[in-house]
Amino acid sequence: MVDFELSTSEREIKERAEGFTRELITPYASELEAKSEFPRELVQRAFERGLMNLHVPKSVGGLGRTLLEETLVSEALGYGCAGCATSIMCNNLAFAPILLAATEEQLRKYVKPLVTGREVKLASFCLTERGSGSDAASVETLAKRDGDGWIINGEKCFITNAPVSSLHTVFATVDPSLHHRGIAVFMVPADLPGVKIGHIENKLGQRASVQSEVLFENVRVDGDALVGREGDGFRLAMMTLDMTRAGIAAIATGVAQRAVDEASRFANVRKQFGQVIGQFQGVSFTIADMACRAAASRHLTRHAAWLADKQLPNTAESAYAKWFASDSAMTNAVECAQIMGGYGYMEEYPAAKLIRDAKLLQIYEGTNQIQRLVASSVILKQAAKLDTGFRLEYKGRNAPRI
Repeated sequence: MVDFELSTSEREIKERAEGFTRELITPYASELEAKSEFPRELVQRAFERGLMNLHVPKSVGGLGRTLLEETLVSEALGYGCAGCATSIMCNNLAFAPILLAATEEQLRKYVKPLVTGREVKLASFCLTERGSGSDAASVETLAKRDGDGWIINGEKCFITNAPVSSLHTVFATVDPSLHHRGIAVFMVPADLPGVKIGHIENKLGQRASVQSEVLFENVRVDGDALVGREGDGFRLAMMTLDMTRAGIAAIATGVAQRAVDEASRFANVRKQFGQVIGQFQGVSFTIADMACRAAASRHLTRHAAWLADKQLPNTAESAYAKWFASDSAMTNAVECAQIMGGYGYMEEYPAAKLIRDAKLLQIYEGTNQIQRLVASSVILKQAAKLDTGFRLEYKGRNAPRI
């Protein structure tokens, strides 16, 4: 029997994240965005309250939480500010391929120092390049063997938390002729000689999150920096995204729900033609549609996370969640601004920020067009396995149409 009730543990961490958001994010979101810098103090507080590194095993100092619990936290943080949520939750993305394939010894050496101690430490996920975005298999960053280690050269871009990270999870090719079969993933400490931060991006939204280039110039890493085997990188990247897209969908769900709540509050107090505008059918139906999108996003997100926790295939489901929730966030943010009229266009009100933040959710960790491509490939492969007895036969121009 399907049970939609959250467990005691899930409710506890959800309420903790919601309380953190009410206290430390929502009241200061506009101020944090105006600074357009990494919100280190806020991230430190999130770390202290047990809202980071949730899926890292307890054996190496993490909290050993489930992906579903991560989505509960991400939604709560996204409700307050998508940029802050991205800054706080980015370790989930950077650690994912390491947790999938690293040995216990590697985890103790590279991950444990980042999740223990009193000061928060960050990691970044270095996959995207200027010429390799949606086509992740075309990375040009090159890793060459050097004795018992590797030499890495290349450039990454749009890397979240890179300027403040202690570790970079780097995808590089060991043989460009092998295309996706030649990609490997390496754990690269940020303080190694040759690791440099390049251009820091000036973004439309999510300005409480920092993205930049990361440059690797003859960076030598130890042999144990390789995660898994040569050629595992592309597979690990895809497995990682199947897991973490639920987190993006959860942040988007938070944005979508925030838009519902802001529009509803406004519609209950704004009067026109002698009544509050929420009593007009055009407004009330729009709010109902917004609420439905937020609720559907929540269910898709939690289902994708639940499948991952059960170690069941969730490639299509995580794609559904990511594109539907982020599209819903964008639509709801625009509808919120429309309901608020002129006020919705002003920076003093939340709708403008919601629109700017929602746009990036439709782009990063795979554009929503790529999500449709991912999902359709799964659907068509499943259909190819079915023998329905359906056949197309072409018998000339007089053949009946099907």
